[in-house]
Amino acid sequence: MVADLTAFALMLRMYFKRRRRSALFFSVAWIADFTMVALSASANRILLTVAELSLTVFAMFMFIGSVKLLEEESIPLSHSTIKKMALMAPVFYVFVVAVYEFTGDANWALTAGVSFGVSGSLVSASGVLLKPVEAIYERPARILYISVVLFGLHLIPAALFGLYEWYLPIGFTLSTILTVMMAYSMYRLTSTRKFLERGIDVKAPEIHSGTIIVQPKEFETLLPKLENAPVLAFLRDLEYSREGWRTYFVTAVPFKRGNIAGTLNPTDLAKMTEITFQYLEETSRMGVPGVVVIDCVEYLSMYNSWDSLMKFLSKLRDLVMVKGGTLILVIDRNSVEERLFNQLRKLLE
Repeated sequence: MVADLTAFALMLRMYFKRRRRSALFFSVAWIADFTMVALSASANRILLTVAELSLTVFAMFMFIGSVKLLEEESIPLSHSTIKKMALMAPVFYVFVVAVYEFTGDANWALTAGVSFGVSGSLVSASGVLLKPVEAIYERPARILYISVVLFGLHLIPAALFGLYEWYLPIGFTLSTILTVMMAYSMYRLTSTRKFLERGIDVKAPEIHSGTIIVQPKEFETLLPKLENAPVLAFLRDLEYSREGWRTYFVTAVPFKRGNIAGTLNPTDLAKMTEITFQYLEETSRMGVPGVVVIDCVEYLSMYNSWDSLMKFLSKLRDLVMVKGGTLILVIDRNSVEERLFNQLRKLLE
């Protein structure tokens, strides 16, 4: 209960400090878990029902908070992961039947069994959704998603053995350990500089909207205008990257580096488009025009056909134009054929 209240207070404080809605959803989840723990020892049937309902509310807001965190970080939801979540329906049914067959108590199966089954499914799914956040927040995110998955799974034996006195201290100990792990890792994650930077006030970039094609030297003169702007950058030259930017290193050899959001394969144009869309949605909610920087058109052309690359850049231009943002292409004229460069300018500028 102390861990629940502490996590609730810290998440709520983080919400008021940085207005990260994921922190708000997580704070509501923790107060729901506190209510569940506080009422679960009651002998009153009504209070026990409220406790079981509170557990499902905890699971619901953990799931919503996880999805919101992905949205805030512009991490696209994996379609394959979403499709796998459809399995929760038959698995849940089999779980409730198994609880009834094991305990022989229909009332327990229809109340606690259903509560544990629904909550376990959603909480475990929340942990799976949080896994991609590890690429940004590293160790705190890893501990968080592992502990969230384990918390969801530990509800399975709780439903099967919860009627037996011998299991109560075991279940309580497991629940306490996992709750402390989740609360601690969530606090560590939301206290990181990267999480705080996502919530700081940013100023609109002093640059006109539309598509701009510039030489590397020209781009260097633009950099001061992009200070403190929430820039999304797909780069080969990481020297361009600035603090507060969301930078992806475009490379065929993935590696981890602390000051970038991640790496992208040059053939994965669809993922770059999806990241850009999520980013522009986020900057639109912030009331700030987005700026997308690409300095690797030549590199991308080595791994993709010119027509595919033109379609990709045209789509980015349209996305940026709709949101009133800016697309900056940093291209060395000497590295691109004159004919192709003219085609690029005609299509985009």
